[in-house]
Amino acid sequence: MKIKAAILLAILVTLGGCDWIRNLSNVELETDLIVNVPVATVGKKSAETGATVQDVSFTGSAVLSLDENEDISPYLEKLREIDLQTVTVTINGLTPAQTITSVSLSVPGVGTICTHANITSTTGAFNPQIDAAKLKKAGEKLMDELSITVTVSGTSTTPITNIANIIFGAKVTAGALD
Repeated sequence: MKIKAAILLAILVTLGGCDWIRNLSNVELETDLIVNVPVATVGKKSAETGATVQDVSFTGSAVLSLDENEDISPYLEKLREIDLQTVTVTINGLTPAQTITSVSLSVPGVGTICTHANITSTTGAFNPQIDAAKLKKAGEKLMDELSITVTVSGTSTTPITNIANIIFGAKVTAGALD
């Protein structure tokens, strides 16, 4: 009987059982990858009226690094896949008089992941409509490089100095036995 079990195990290993056995050791984590991006504008004054010009541009960048996530850091050398699934953006510190006309979130080498319009102090937290293919590509880049630069840019009706808090909901797969 032991011989039959040994032969069956040998056949399983030979016919792709290695991947099956390897996948048994997978650890799947659902975690939030958080990056805070400072954004700021400088209002331009009209020489004649002294009024602030409308639709002032702003931009800011920050690095999202996996080694800063305590759920993932023990598995950095064992990562198999990072699937970015959701994006939540919160623009902190908007006053009732400030409106962000449009905001875009991008990753260099990937492109614009999402764009959202008309953000006010009451709508400062939102889940934008995302480009799923670019979000997937951002996850692959994050997997390969263990960090990505996240850039927030857009326009506002008045000068702003705020923090864009971006949360990527992620499913991470790592090999515990790798």
